[in-house]
Amino acid sequence: MLKLKRPVGLFLCGGGALGSWQSGALSRLAEAGLEADAVAGFSVGVLNGAAYCFGRTDELEDIWAGMRPEMILKPRPSYRRMPLDLHSGMSAGGPLARAGQRMQDQLAKFSLFSAEPLYALVGSWLGGRDLPFARKTVFYVISHCVERRLPQIFRFDGKAGGSKIAFNDALISSCAIPSVFPPVTWFDEGKKRHLVDGGVIGLATINLNVLEGCRTVIMLSNSREEEINFKGTGWMSFFENKARRMLAVHSQKIYESRVLIRSSPEVHLLKPQEDLGMGILELQGAKCRRAFEVGEKAAMDFIAGLESRG
Repeated sequence: MLKLKRPVGLFLCGGGALGSWQSGALSRLAEAGLEADAVAGFSVGVLNGAAYCFGRTDELEDIWAGMRPEMILKPRPSYRRMPLDLHSGMSAGGPLARAGQRMQDQLAKFSLFSAEPLYALVGSWLGGRDLPFARKTVFYVISHCVERRLPQIFRFDGKAGGSKIAFNDALISSCAIPSVFPPVTWFDEGKKRHLVDGGVIGLATINLNVLEGCRTVIMLSNSREEEINFKGTGWMSFFENKARRMLAVHSQKIYESRVLIRSSPEVHLLKPQEDLGMGILELQGAKCRRAFEVGEKAAMDFIAGLESRG
């Protein structure tokens, strides 16, 4: 078992297919005996977090290795009327930049793919409903509420139930990347809300306060600092560049928020040490498996470092 000061918090960032790196790191940490008292995440991080809570991280490698785009990306264009603002937490720039941002916000109300494959994957794999977790942990699923322009956090205490939203709806909402998947509709005290990917930056960013009380926090990011200036190629480059920049900015802000935790935990940040050579929507089994293996190595290096400290 890893020698860490308890309680231990685990924070899992998003990143689409890049989450295969995170899966590799998490699988190795779980194998080494990681006992997290609290788990929080957004986007693909909540899927990895759910796998951890249900004790099924040993299945992640095969899932990623067998991944194909058509398993998840089923075309079904749709539009949702909602006050989506993807730039309230970003620098505004000049008049032309602001006009471009407003146009992007309008276009982001359209989604290209159906959420049904995601629901099918989560339902067949994890089940959901009110099933108890295999681990004694609290799980925080972080989405973004479009109407409030703030993170929306759902707490699941030891089981996939007991929150204000169905477990699977919470997971899918956190993965609902604007322009890619449709938002999840949720009624909160009679008011209709739209929930999208937790990686969207609104009036406030996600922070590590959700893990208040922990003495140790392990944060698994799928992003490197260099990706703030990421420049991709091909027809998806506009989406990829924007998504990678937002992910890099958000991950850095989340890490910086560690100083706000009153319990002053020791925070360990693990992130890819090399370019994974893949895109956020590049759900190709061979590339995902390679990223998984790179993540495994990162975790093994971290574990070795802990052991050397004694």
